[in-house]
Amino acid sequence: MVQETIRAVKEAEEKAEKKLQETKTQCDGILDKAKEDAREAREKAKKEAAGQADAAMRQAQAKGQEILDESLKMAEKEIAALKTLAAEKEDKAVSTVISQLV
Repeated sequence: MVQETIRAVKEAEEKAEKKLQETKTQCDGILDKAKEDAREAREKAKKEAAGQADAAMRQAQAKGQEILDESLKMAEKEIAALKTLAAEKEDKAVSTVISQLV
């Protein structure tokens, strides 16, 4: 009877040790899976952020080009207006000089 009790205790200890090892293995597997999932999530987030940054950069460049084009058009209009004004003043100055000479 004592031997049966000792054997039963040993069997219980062995079962407990086996269960402990199984649990530890499962835990390690869960942790490994969680680490891999976290790594994949970081990579995905990084790619999405890079894509969004690229899109924002392209949009900013397009807006900058629009502003530059508009500024160029305005400058060309101002240059044309100044040339017209200069031509008018030149004609007036030539007329004034000629009238003074005559």
